[in-house]
Amino acid sequence: MSDAIQRLFWGWETPVIDQAVALLCRDWDSARALDLSSTLLLVPNGEAGRRLREALAVATNLTGTAAIVPHLWLPEQALLPQSRRFEAATPVQAQMAWQRALERVPLDSLTALFPKPPTNSGWGWQAETARMLAELKMLLGTGGLTFDDTSTHPAAQRDAARWLDLAKIERAYFEELAQAKVADAQMLKRGYAHEPALPEGVRRIVVLASPDLPPLLDDWIAGCAKRGLQVVIAIQAPQSMAHTFDLCGRPLPECWGEDAGSSLPFQDEQIHVARDPATQAALTLDLMRELVPTGRTALGVCDAEVGSLLLEKLTLEDARSFEPGGVPVQREGMWHVLDCFRLLLSSGAWRAFAALLRIKEFRDAVIPGNESTAALLREADDFASEHLPVTLAHALELPLADRPALLPAVEKTLALLDSLRRLAPAKAARTLILKLLGNHDFNPEAPGDRERTELATEWLRITEELEQEAKRFGLEPKAEDTLALSLECLAQSRLAEPRGDIDLVLQGWLELLWEKAPNLIVTGLNEEHVPGIFISHPFLPDSLRKTLGLPNQNTRFARDAFILAALTNQRLGERGRLSLLCGQWGENGDALRPSRLLFLCDDVALPQRVAHLFPKEEDQASAAEPPRTLAWKLQPDWSAKPIETISPSRLREYLSCPFRYYLSCTKNMGSIETGKRELDAAEFGNLIHHAFHRLSLDAGMRDCTHPAQIAECLEAAARDRVREIHGQRPAPLITLQLESILQRLRKAAEIEAKNRQEGWQCVDAELLIGDKGDATPFLIAEARLRGRIDRVERHVDGTLRIVDFKSSDKPRTPQEAHVKVITSRTKLTEADEWKCFDLPDGKRGMWLDLQLPLYAAALQQRGQSISSVAYFALPKSIQDTAILPWDGFDEALMDAAHQCAAEAVQRIRSGQFWPPAERSPNASFDEMLLGDALHSVQPPSK
Repeated sequence: MSDAIQRLFWGWETPVIDQAVALLCRDWDSARALDLSSTLLLVPNGEAGRRLREALAVATNLTGTAAIVPHLWLPEQALLPQSRRFEAATPVQAQMAWQRALERVPLDSLTALFPKPPTNSGWGWQAETARMLAELKMLLGTGGLTFDDTSTHPAAQRDAARWLDLAKIERAYFEELAQAKVADAQMLKRGYAHEPALPEGVRRIVVLASPDLPPLLDDWIAGCAKRGLQVVIAIQAPQSMAHTFDLCGRPLPECWGEDAGSSLPFQDEQIHVARDPATQAALTLDLMRELVPTGRTALGVCDAEVGSLLLEKLTLEDARSFEPGGVPVQREGMWHVLDCFRLLLSSGAWRAFAALLRIKEFRDAVIPGNESTAALLREADDFASEHLPVTLAHALELPLADRPALLPAVEKTLALLDSLRRLAPAKAARTLILKLLGNHDFNPEAPGDRERTELATEWLRITEELEQEAKRFGLEPKAEDTLALSLECLAQSRLAEPRGDIDLVLQGWLELLWEKAPNLIVTGLNEEHVPGIFISHPFLPDSLRKTLGLPNQNTRFARDAFILAALTNQRLGERGRLSLLCGQWGENGDALRPSRLLFLCDDVALPQRVAHLFPKEEDQASAAEPPRTLAWKLQPDWSAKPIETISPSRLREYLSCPFRYYLSCTKNMGSIETGKRELDAAEFGNLIHHAFHRLSLDAGMRDCTHPAQIAECLEAAARDRVREIHGQRPAPLITLQLESILQRLRKAAEIEAKNRQEGWQCVDAELLIGDKGDATPFLIAEARLRGRIDRVERHVDGTLRIVDFKSSDKPRTPQEAHVKVITSRTKLTEADEWKCFDLPDGKRGMWLDLQLPLYAAALQQRGQSISSVAYFALPKSIQDTAILPWDGFDEALMDAAHQCAAEAVQRIRSGQFWPPAERSPNASFDEMLLGDALHSVQPPSK
């Protein structure tokens, strides 16, 4: 060990920030300002630097003096000083240089790298490959390596040919940068690592509690020591553990790694397992309420999903929070507007257009003076739901002329896109921003306006740089390519958030080592986040990183095991309290694993720790809560409309859930699926109904019993209908669904032929009953039964049968669909009793659907005696295609169904829409009801 490099071990007990202040104030004459002009301080992150400046200011203020701290650097600044940044290529310049290098180097000379040349080596391929090469360059650069260096390294000899090809591209990349009079940032760092560029007058380097220094910084520290500078490496650990750290203060994997046998002194009761991010956020607030009265409490957030929910909950609690790392641009609405424009420019996607239509600024820009937003959105939603357009161009091929509000919006959007494509990228970006935001009055201090302005300004800067650098490097991207690349660059940015007066800082994992609060809550301690999972680069697997001396999975685990040890030991016993939270599931239902760090305990305690981290479902301390906090309850007016007609589908909805019936049928509410890309179940079934209806109308096919001819008629009808609704070029998913329909129809043709051979003949198809012209309507509690009967068949013996077509994936008999048999295991509520009746076999049944019995009763009233009812099932598995009769169907069932329907109608008239069902086949309101209708709605007063 060099005598010029001194490692200083601080122990566990005193917080890092207090130790740092004590070190820097040692031998300070408190009558004068604390002058650290000759000391360069190296801290691990910006938040640590801010805390240090603040703590030094507080310490010196006690004596009425001040602290002079001119040289407070991050590791990145040491390797590439701010004063030399102008020499380095910007990320955009590097991207352009890599793409130009890929253009220059013939692909047929890179056979080891590309054994099979790409089918399309245009801009898209170049941009993606350039990003991959830039990432590889950065990963190797942390250790001061180039592609050429790696090609001669013994560990890479297995893939030496591929590394040599990469080195060819790298050389072309360096040449492109040289012509542009800039240098690769990683090469500059390597140079400054060997020859540190230090401020004038610096005589001492102090590295403060930085366990994650890049490998290249070893050379920089050694270079400083060779110049005779004093170098102090401060480590937050006891002297007795000196052998577990390297010269620069990093924890050694062989001492802190997963196989080192470390045991950390936190107990099971300090670990809280939560089901999902919402539960974690709620539990965190509960812990804060408990801990805040006992002393200062800090919060660490390792999972972004938990962090966003915490921000929401803290806002509702009027707590002011701050994220030191800034806010991701993806949280700003303007980002999503630009991303929709990217998709619209590149492909003209209808779904992007539909999303933009819901944004006032877009509507004002494209169709200023539009008279009715509601009419426009209704037309767009109805058109999309009915025709499923893929692109704006596809929409013009469909029947759009009868949509007076939508047609001009489509045409003007296409005109806007065409005009943007003809402009230079920077001018196109400015034009778009002016169109979207030009009429908006901005207040720079107002939340929302500030972020939007900052995002727009940064995006314009990036597009201007892209335009300039593309010209410099001789590249000619299309407008959509430039927009896509500019947003990819923008995605790496974070919006600065004014700190102001705050109550709580949401710190990341690597910032927690510098936290001095005695109480600390750490959320999101899952393997996916801490230590995290290194996603292997295709050219740089983890094993090769380890051999090359680069950061790898082992070094990351060692770093995080040390940090957790420091957080734990600092708060042992009376010194404070550490609470660790981990989740079981992500917001999208992805399973999460507890961090391996949580298993660092004695072997004896390990079985209990495992049981604690993987609790049984019944052992969960708290149930999952809705995806968003319930700020207020829905307050329906509970009014009931007069009922003149009632349909089987509406009765089925009421039987399923009276409250959802109220929303859909009384209030005419329904969800709009703007991103719809395929036929829903009803539309899928309607195509099958249409095909059979066409078959029944074809007089030439009435007596046909040949399966192939019946199939030909059915298939032609389905194809014609798809072309009529969805155009000559329907969406790809619709084409696949049509093929499924055709398969089902071919098999159904065999069943239809056999049915006819057995003596059944269709006498009515799509028979409408209960309309205003019906002279003998079937009445249910004075309401006309209105519906459409798929088919009425007559047998050669004169008996009649009702047949209903069903295209659900799995076949069900009419009995199963209409009646639920009540057993000892059935959970029957008091609200369900009125739906129950006695079955002929002595059991009890509960009505789920009344369709076929009511249809049979309606025709019976007309003098048509229905002897049986059946489903014509066309399921996903075509082998199960069959006509499924209702065994035991009789007049008693019709009477019971009529009585149940009459009770339902009377309940609807009297406004009985409560309580809601816990589960319902109609899931369209689940999001609005936050998955819990019972607690998100104000019930009717008794």
